[in-house]
Parts: sequence; structure tokens; C-alpha cells
Amino acid sequence: MAARTKLKDLENGQVRLSAKPSETDPSFKRRVGLFLAIVSIFSLLMSTMVTRPPLFHAQGTEFDRSVSRDTAVVLCMHDGVVPMGLSLVRELRCMGNHELIQVYHCFPDELSAKSREMLFAADSRLEIVDVCSDLVESGSLDEETAKHFRSWWIKPLALYHSDVPEVMLLDVDDLFMRDPAVLRTTEGYKRTGTTFFYDRVIPGEEFFNHRVENNISYLENVLHNFDYASIGVKEGYEPSAHLQQSYAYRGETAHEQDSSVVLVDKSRSGRAMDALWWLITKERFDTSFSYGDKEAFWISFELAKQEYFFSPWGVSVVDSSTNRDMETHNDSLCGSIAHYMPVEDETPEFLYVNGKALLDPFAEGLTSHHTATTNVLYNTNPTHISPRQKRAPNGETKTDFRDGWPNECLRGFGATPLPDNFAPQLLRRRMFYMGTRMGVPTALQACYPFNG
Repeated sequence: MAARTKLKDLENGQVRLSAKPSETDPSFKRRVGLFLAIVSIFSLLMSTMVTRPPLFHAQGTEFDRSVSRDTAVVLCMHDGVVPMGLSLVRELRCMGNHELIQVYHCFPDELSAKSREMLFAADSRLEIVDVCSDLVESGSLDEETAKHFRSWWIKPLALYHSDVPEVMLLDVDDLFMRDPAVLRTTEGYKRTGTTFFYDRVIPGEEFFNHRVENNISYLENVLHNFDYASIGVKEGYEPSAHLQQSYAYRGETAHEQDSSVVLVDKSRSGRAMDALWWLITKERFDTSFSYGDKEAFWISFELAKQEYFFSPWGVSVVDSSTNRDMETHNDSLCGSIAHYMPVEDETPEFLYVNGKALLDPFAEGLTSHHTATTNVLYNTNPTHISPRQKRAPNGETKTDFRDGWPNECLRGFGATPLPDNFAPQLLRRRMFYMGTRMGVPTALQACYPFNG
């Protein structure tokens, strides 16, 4: 009878303690208490799982949980660039990069279910992060402010937000000659935990070089008047030695950094991430200090009084075959931005080109295709690159060309042949891109070892 009563009590969700001596034993009571605690915790967890919003860090069912979270490639995507982003993911894997890839976007509608499925199916070490939803949910951003990150500005936000210490932030239209993780082995990165690359020297009183009170530049003004104490940095105007030698500081350019590749070890960044947060969530809404996101990175380190590293070399460009650069002005190329390894070795090593026009037949979009200058249209077969050299403003061509020059051109910088393996690398990347565009996922399954 006692057994039946006990069973009935359990079925009713109750635990009945009898007065029998065996049941008043302290060990029995401890076991019952432990059981009740486990039931309570499990019920709480189940309730939380049912009521919480969708995960803002999503991983596929085949996600490789053994992947290290010490380093990561960070890419920012929306539906329109997923094919190009996927082609880069596959290219990195073919080059031997096996680290975590974090794909950032802003609010759920930027990445459709189809895009998510494509990304997860293509790579088992890839996760998707909805940074805007996460920061709105946590109260760090309001929804209206967060919407302003559906642009280039999501890149510094992704750097700030990533839970990985060593971030390599790449544009999806970067085309590499080898695994860019090699940048973490350079002296500059080892010394500072950063690697930045220069943009073209383009004079003008705009962005960080625009004039404010007393006819000084915005850059000079913010360095003098920034509230350093707000980020826990010693007060006072202390521009770094590097900055004092720069074109930006001298007011000779309105463009300093090319942000197509940015490396930051956040564990060694001091208060730079706090300065970055201020720049991208507050300051940019008051002052247009940058064309897009690109100047936010180095300025944040300057405000944090934290050492940072720029490549010792200026920007290069590849020739635009569509623009017939090598036929009309062979010492002045006008194609996509390119960079050499940021080391002072005797032999220059071409590292990458940031070139949507090398991959997308309608790089400027269908609506702008008929008005775009020829140098930014689809670049079928580039053959040359500007030689490696220190950063410098534009010079003059020694050719007879006397027509106008688009901003993309590096005038008088010269030209040297691209390495033999560039064309095979470009062809492979185009196959990845076009295969994804055409809905042929098997195009991503091989590494296509073409010979030059």
C-alpha cells in the first residue's frame, strides 16, 4: 500500500516523505533535495530556451567545434555579396587557411535563409553573427542607430564586437596571392598587434582634413579636444611619432587608410576599442571625418595613444585592361588597389588586390554601368601592377596622354608585370564566384590547380 501511495504521489509531481526511519535518513533527504534542484534548473533552462530571441551567433549543424577561437577571419556580408564572399571563403581554404570565419551582418533581413544555408553548407568552420540585433537586445545600441550600420560602417563594428582576440578583417572582393594569415608573422604585427595599409594620397579639405574653428583641421582639433579620460587614457595632446610624419597630419591628403585588410590583436589594443566605439556610434553622426569607415581604425589607436603599424609601402594599383592603360599611358595605371607584403625585404612580394571589377562583370551595378568610367568596369585581363614604393602623391606621366585622370589612377608610378601565378589565381576565384552566382555549389568543391 505504501508503495502504491508513493507511486501516486510521484505521478502527481509530488515527493512524499514518510515517517519511516529509513526515509528520514539524512542521505536520503540529500538525494531528494538534489533531484528537486535538478528538476528546477532544467525547468528554468527550458523556459529560457522557449522565450529567448533567435541566436545572434549562428552555427551550422556540421560546425567544427574544435576550431580555435584565438584567431578569426571576419567578413561582412548581405545577400547581394554572398556569392563573392563565398568565393573568398573557398579561396582562403584552398590557400591553407583553416581558422574560424565569422560572417557579420546587420539585422535578420540582410541575410536570407537561403544565404545562410549556402554559407553553412560551404564551410564547417564558419559562423554567422547578427551584430545589430545582438547590440540592440543588450541595450548597447538603439534600433534607429543600429540601422546606420547597414553600410561600410559594419566593419569597425564587427571588429569591436568579435569575441575573438586576433581579428583579420577582410573585404569580400579581396583577391590574395597567398594566405593573408602570413601578415601575423611580420615584425610590425608582432610589435604592435596591428597591420594597416595606406590609401592613395588625395589632397582636399574634407573628411579628417576639413577645416574647423581657427582654420585648423578636424584631425588636429580632435587630438587637442578629445575627452581622453572618458576612455581611461592620460589627458593631453600627444600625436604619435608616426602620425607626425604622415601626409594626414601635414594636411596633404584627405584619405589615409585603405581598410580592405585590417589586422588587430584586440588583447593588445589598450583602449583603442573604446575610442573606436565612440567614433562609430557617436562622432561620425556629428562630423564626417572619413569617407566610409576606413579612417576610424587608425584614428581610434591614435586617440587611445596606442602604437599601431602601417605598411612601409604606399598603395599600388593593377592596370585596367578595359581602360587600355598599358596602351595609352603605360607609366600610370588606373585599376583596382593593390598592396605588397608590409616588410622591407629586398624582393617585393605582391600580396593582394582589392578588386570587385576583377570578379563582377557589372561591378558598378546595372543602373550605373552606362555612366561609370571605363577604368572601373570589368577588368578582363590585367597584366601589370605599380611597382612597390614608399607612399607618395601623384606625379606626372611621361607619355603623350593629356586627357583627364580618374581618382583611381596613380600617375607616373610606373608599371611592372604581375607575377605568373596571378592569372591562374584570378581564374580560380572567378570560377568560385560564377559557380555560386549560377547556383552550382559543386564549383566550390575543388581547388582547380591551374598552371600559369
